Amino acid sequence: MKSTIRLGKIAGIDIGIHYSWFFILALLTFSLSESYLSAANSEWSSAFRWALGLVAALALFASVLIHELAHSVVAKSMGFLVQGITLFLLGGVSNLEAGTRQAKDEFIISIVGPLTSLVLVFVFFLSLQIINGEALRTTPLFIGGSSLSPIEAILGYLWFINLLLAIFNMLPAFPLDGGRILRSIIWAFSGNFGRATRIASFFGQGVGLLMIVVGVAQMFSVISLLLGGIGGPWFAVIGFFIYFAARSNLREMEADVVMEGVHVRDVMRPSLDFIDPDLSVYDVVYEHLMRGGVRAMPVCENDLLAGIVSLTDVKKVDRERWPTTPVRDIMTRMPVHSLEPQEELSDALDLLAENSIHQMPVLYQGRLIGMLTRADIIDYLHRRKELGIEEPKFRN
Repeated sequence: MKSTIRLGKIAGIDIGIHYSWFFILALLTFSLSESYLSAANSEWSSAFRWALGLVAALALFASVLIHELAHSVVAKSMGFLVQGITLFLLGGVSNLEAGTRQAKDEFIISIVGPLTSLVLVFVFFLSLQIINGEALRTTPLFIGGSSLSPIEAILGYLWFINLLLAIFNMLPAFPLDGGRILRSIIWAFSGNFGRATRIASFFGQGVGLLMIVVGVAQMFSVISLLLGGIGGPWFAVIGFFIYFAARSNLREMEADVVMEGVHVRDVMRPSLDFIDPDLSVYDVVYEHLMRGGVRAMPVCENDLLAGIVSLTDVKKVDRERWPTTPVRDIMTRMPVHSLEPQEELSDALDLLAENSIHQMPVLYQGRLIGMLTRADIIDYLHRRKELGIEEPKFRN
C-alpha cells in the first residue's frame, strides 16, 4: 500500500501508516469524546474527553497492530516473506507472501489474528476487574449510579471493542481472517485453490452486501455508541470495503493464474526507440509522447540507459519553457526501477503497482531492450479473453 509513513520495525517487520489513518484517528477521537466518554462520565470537561478519546483511539489501533503482528510473526516463523504491516482507514493489513502457501499454512496464519484479539479481550477485561476491585464490570457501558474513572472507561472500551474485532474478523467473508480460514478448509478438502478462493470470495461479497444494508438501516445503535456514534454509516463503509476487496482479490487471483508461466519478454514492447538527453522537452512532447501514444520514453546516452522522462516529469515544467529545457534537466535519472526479460509477468505487475508507476524499462545485461507498461499487460489479458483462453487452470 503506497502513500505511507514508515514508523520503523518490530520483530524485523516494517510498520507503516497510510495517510488515511489520520482521518479515522481524528474521527474516532471526536466520536468517542462526544458519545461513549460523555456517557461514561458527565463531569469530564470537553478537553479531557478529547484527550481520553485520543488515548482510547490510539490504544485501539495498537490492538489492531498487535493483531496484524501476530499474523506476520507466525508467517515469518513459517518461512514466508513478510513485506510489512500498514495501518490505514479501515484498520490494518499485513503484506504477506502468498504464492507458495498450503491450506494448513493459510489456516494457521489466519486464525492466529482473532485468537490474539481474544487474548487482548482477556487481558483488558481482567485488568478492569483488578482495577475496579469492587464489582464486576461486564460492559464498557455499565455506568449505573456512579461514573467511570478514566482507566475504567478505556479498559472497558478496549476489552469490548477487541471482542467485536475478534468476532468480526471471524466472519466467513474473504478477505477477512474468517474468509481466509474458510478458504483454507475448502482448499484442504477439495484440493483446488481456485475453487476455494471463488467460494470464499462469493461469501465475502454476500457478507459485504448484507453489511451495507444493515449499515444503511442503522440497526445497531448500541454498537454505534461503542464505535463512537458512527456504527451505522461505518458498518456500510466496511461492507463496501469487504464487497469490493472480495471481488478484487478474486480477480487478482485469476489474473495471477492466467499470467502463470508468462514472462516479461512475452509482453514487452521490444522497440529500441529512445531519446537523447539533450533533446528539448517540446520535441519530446510533440514527436514522441503525443505522436507515439506513450506515457514515458527511455533516455539513453552512449548506448546506456540514463533515465526515464514521463508525462509527470513534463507537467512540472511551464509550457513556455519547453523549447529551451533539455530532457536531462527534468528526467528521472538512474537508478530507476527496471525489469529483466526472464522475470514473471505477475511479479512485474506487482512491482508496477507497488511503486505506483505505469511503465518500466526492460534491461538485458544492463542494456535497454524494451519497455513494459500496465497498458501492455492489460492488453495481453484482453487478447487472451478475446481468443477464449482466459480461463485459468487453478493450481491444486
